[in-house]
Amino acid sequence: MITKQALGNLLFGMADILRDKVEDYKSYILSLLFFKRLSDNYLWEIENGKEQFSIDYAREPSPRELEVITKKRHDFTIPKGCFWEDVRLAPIDKKNEKLDAAVTAIAEQNIDKNGKYFLKGIINTVRWNEPAPNGSGGKKLDPEVLTNLINYLSAVDLSNKNVTVDVLGDAYEYLIKRFADENKGGTMAGQFYTPQEVVDIVVRYLKPQKGDTIYDPTCGSGGFLLNAAKYARAEYDMQKSIRLFGQELVWNTWAICNINMILHGFDARIEQGDTIRNPKFKDEENELELRTFDKVMANFPFSAENWAQNGEPKKDKKGNTVNKKDGTPQIEYKKEFVDPYNRLVYGVPPYSNGDFAFLQHIIASLNDKGKAGVVCPQGVLFRGQPEKTEEEDGQNRKADVEYTIRRGFLQGVDFRQHINIIDAIVVLPSNLFYGTTIPGAIIFFDKNKPEERKNKVLMVYAAKKGWYREDANMSVLEPHDVLRISTMLESWGDIEKAKEWICSQKRRLHVDIQEELDFQLSEIEKDTAEDINRARTRLEKAQENINDKQSKGKKPTASENKAVETAQKALNKLLADKSARETAAKEKAEKQYIAIDDVEVELMQMFADPELRKRYFSIVDMDEIEENEFNLNIPRYVDTFEPEEQIDLKEAIADFQKAMQTESETEKELEKLLKSINN
Repeated sequence: MITKQALGNLLFGMADILRDKVEDYKSYILSLLFFKRLSDNYLWEIENGKEQFSIDYAREPSPRELEVITKKRHDFTIPKGCFWEDVRLAPIDKKNEKLDAAVTAIAEQNIDKNGKYFLKGIINTVRWNEPAPNGSGGKKLDPEVLTNLINYLSAVDLSNKNVTVDVLGDAYEYLIKRFADENKGGTMAGQFYTPQEVVDIVVRYLKPQKGDTIYDPTCGSGGFLLNAAKYARAEYDMQKSIRLFGQELVWNTWAICNINMILHGFDARIEQGDTIRNPKFKDEENELELRTFDKVMANFPFSAENWAQNGEPKKDKKGNTVNKKDGTPQIEYKKEFVDPYNRLVYGVPPYSNGDFAFLQHIIASLNDKGKAGVVCPQGVLFRGQPEKTEEEDGQNRKADVEYTIRRGFLQGVDFRQHINIIDAIVVLPSNLFYGTTIPGAIIFFDKNKPEERKNKVLMVYAAKKGWYREDANMSVLEPHDVLRISTMLESWGDIEKAKEWICSQKRRLHVDIQEELDFQLSEIEKDTAEDINRARTRLEKAQENINDKQSKGKKPTASENKAVETAQKALNKLLADKSARETAAKEKAEKQYIAIDDVEVELMQMFADPELRKRYFSIVDMDEIEENEFNLNIPRYVDTFEPEEQIDLKEAIADFQKAMQTESETEKELEKLLKSINN
């Protein structure tokens, strides 16, 4: 059986073949991987069925019996002539055409009991036979490149015989993360990937229960849904203990998410479309009401402009488009957006910013006991101003709609219900998410808050310098940073709950760190093996030349001895570099183990010190929030001030006096030197 690390490295090697050959090459790789998996497993399932039949009946199955075995064994249908091997054996000039025809036929043959083509747009999302855009008559994807890809992937058996569902699914997720890492600064990465650490915080706080329905309205490649399913499976030891639902706008990302769910073996319904304008999950009895769910998890597009698609580029008097400073067109909103699903009960957000449109969709998608964890820009915590009378500020200003919506979350639709559905808020470091530097936050909603929390909101500050790692392009939450955040969420200020939580999470985090170390070591082995083997071969050949001469009683030449020396040095350097990388990986893991212990001590000290707690979190009651005019900006409630380093005044004066004395002595020496030169 192949390991996740080995398979992940092998599959990412496909990127080296495709990189710079086509745009969005991840779709090509992931789609091809899916086709190979279906084909390999289809054939293995038949062989496995035949073997089981022979064991049960002590004979080979007849053609008719084999047909029955084939039908019973498969979740998917693959027509004759549409298997991986059929494509591999096709002539190079027919390879693109054959692959395109094979995946198209598979998409057409797989229909569920409701008449839905459940692989259409998923297995055939890539147009393999697309002509080159320059009109040359060639293919957009060069047949030789495709042949290299197919030959490369043919080396590994992707059936259950060699790859478990978990290993294949995890390798697929590894690929998705690698693709996101390659495009950290681009907007595409943010469309399909949310950092695993953030996903983990949300899932573990919401705690999906057996039988829950889980929904992500902007699901990307499915990270929240997958991790919710994995959490539930670990808790209840069942592969399909919860039901998963998601919607995604971008076609390629929608296909990737579907493949992700299938490869993991999870029962999921993923729909394609615009969640705001065309939500796919509706009440079975009323098409104008949304279906509601037990848990909603989401990372929607931050501050989406023209979210209602009711705006048009502004034109000047000459009919030319008026652009903003960044070169994008200014948008004019001339039409009102009418929501037939009655989601915008707290107010219609500005058409130039969709944050509160997505938040209201999420709230409308929760059932009466539902909970949600939503990643959003920090601006939703404080954007919008309250109403001010002329006596108060001389302006007689109406309340901004974003203020009104936020107040509605805290007090109810008409502000008299006193129904607070915001449970907790976590302010995250800036530059944490792919494709945007906008500082993010997590808002947790709960439509059935415990009595003791109904008029309270937990505010967690997680953006303090030193509470995350700053890489060149992104901020990263380390395992101990996640522990710090999750402990504050889980305990709600209760030190005993914090102790229990830390104890349970330390074991899990230690396993994660060890798995990551094993993976890093395997990557180092893979990266260095070829160069080291080549250097060893070079050294062996150089040594053989000398041994051959010595066996014949001849003396090796200086150049031959030099060749051995040079080859040995080259090998030693490669081995030393490999050892240094392995040592660095092990030291990093050891530091993470120590950091987890340090955070445990830090948190216990914090919980025991009321003054120190103010720098970490605050449990805020509604009276205080109302005094702050429903502004949820974290510095109003948590002490985010970074204290300056304390200086010992006596020591500082002594250092200053010493420096002044040194300067005086230096001036005297310089004066003497100048006098001696002049004389």
